[in-house]
Amino acid sequence: MQGIRLEPAHSLLRNLSHQELVSLARHGGLATPLPRSRAALIEALTRHLSIDDIVAQIRDLFHTPKKARPALGPERLDLMPPTHGEATVQVYSPSRPEQGQLLLERGDKCLVLKFDSAPLFLENRWPVIARAAVPVPRTRLFSAFVRPGKLHPSAEVPPAKSRPYLLDEGEYQLRNCRLRAELARTGPISFYVTFLRARAPGRQPEYLLEPIV
Repeated sequence: MQGIRLEPAHSLLRNLSHQELVSLARHGGLATPLPRSRAALIEALTRHLSIDDIVAQIRDLFHTPKKARPALGPERLDLMPPTHGEATVQVYSPSRPEQGQLLLERGDKCLVLKFDSAPLFLENRWPVIARAAVPVPRTRLFSAFVRPGKLHPSAEVPPAKSRPYLLDEGEYQLRNCRLRAELARTGPISFYVTFLRARAPGRQPEYLLEPIV
């Protein structure tokens, strides 16, 4: 996979707004004045803080008492009862798989988690931030290309307009905030799921996924 920045800290910080980055920088002890541009601020943070420091700052940034957290219905991963099913990891281009998504079969629908770097997620060594999207019909689970012009043999409907490419597939289990998957190419991966916040529009939840070793 060419042209990919396998930089865990950048992947985390790209999910934050400029104001959130400023808050993180101040609590992290960066010298003032802070860079004005978002990109420059991210670079300054990654030079000053370790990945563990950044994760700790993100936790503090979004910490709210459990009683004050919105339930957001039955689709929130950290509140969901134990479930399992098939899973696929898809990206929008086999040559540029920075933007990826995880589809988790649940009944006649698929839960969708989007992240900035599918390779970092599959590497299962670094924390990543995942943003939940609106669930899609289960028929989308395998509706992706496995190579140029070749759809997955289990595809039930035409692929989406984004023409997703399937990186990996397998089965998953979700239990007690732990997301585990056994994937055909990658093998076993496992993450602890922490709810961060609900983002507009639609108040879809956002999570911190930390690898379980």
